[in-house]
Amino acid sequence: MGKKQVKLGLFTSVYSYFLYLLLKGYDENDIIIVHNSFPESISKNINPIVVPVEAVRSGGIKQSIKGLATYIFNYLKLRILLFIKTFNKDVVNYGHPFSGYAFMFYENENSNIIEDGLANYSRPICKTHKINPIIDALLHVAGIYFLKECEAHGSHKNIKNIYLTNENNHPLIKDKVRVIDIKQLWNDLNRKKQNEILEIFNIDLKDFNLKNEIALILTEPFTEEKLMSLDEELSIYRSMIEKFKDMDVIIKPHPRDLKNYAEIFPNAKVIDKQFPVELLTLININPTVVCSVISTALYHFEKSKIYVYDGKLNDDHLDNAREELLKIIKEKNLDLIN
Repeated sequence: MGKKQVKLGLFTSVYSYFLYLLLKGYDENDIIIVHNSFPESISKNINPIVVPVEAVRSGGIKQSIKGLATYIFNYLKLRILLFIKTFNKDVVNYGHPFSGYAFMFYENENSNIIEDGLANYSRPICKTHKINPIIDALLHVAGIYFLKECEAHGSHKNIKNIYLTNENNHPLIKDKVRVIDIKQLWNDLNRKKQNEILEIFNIDLKDFNLKNEIALILTEPFTEEKLMSLDEELSIYRSMIEKFKDMDVIIKPHPRDLKNYAEIFPNAKVIDKQFPVELLTLININPTVVCSVISTALYHFEKSKIYVYDGKLNDDHLDNAREELLKIIKEKNLDLIN
């Protein structure tokens, strides 16, 4: 008799967990691991294993040592817990191999990446490097994997499939890329499965009764991730609000964006529920115009006008991500406005 198969998912974002649900559906027997930045309003519906985000904290040597000790403790605890939960089972991994807790992707030959935003794939991709065969072997026995960021996007031999919402022809991963269509995946689900997903993300259709012209602004956690100052980021959203002042403005904060937009922009409506904004298109919520800086969610709003902030960005990664986004929007012949 063969081993019982179990799916193990490691997710650092709401969006990628949403894609996982579209691909594999909800199963209470799945082992789901999330970072502690994952919204509690969603976590309570899926009962995941929660691990800390950061290994090292800012604030000096003492805080760094404390942060590292916390990480090591949780890392070892996770390994023991997963050993118990997966013993004598056939495990298939899904999610993010760039997390500090992603050892399972490099120990299990049946591992799969699920997109965490196409912006990640505007960055360099490289082969898995070797420190030294003997040193590598010893480190791997201890469950330690020193990977550069560019190595964690699918070039490792254990990664069998990379599920993306658009093509990627990089020679190191192109044969592994599986392009997914979220609308098709949604339509393939029966009503019960669709409702399960809506309930997980606490979606009530009555909350989205749009009657007037709507400008939907999708924010990013730029300040939280130290990609720009708070003043720089807010000036971008302020310019969008001014540009579409004749419409009802709705702000949808990114799940990792912690700013209080209701206080900052009191004349705008703020969606305070944390869910993947792509869900709106699946339940036929189509604003007049959707605005963002680099959110790849834009190209799912095929029935809306699209506005991409065209001001200066003082960060090469953001510039590259915006260029990739504009390229995709043009390829899809969406209604891009200036």
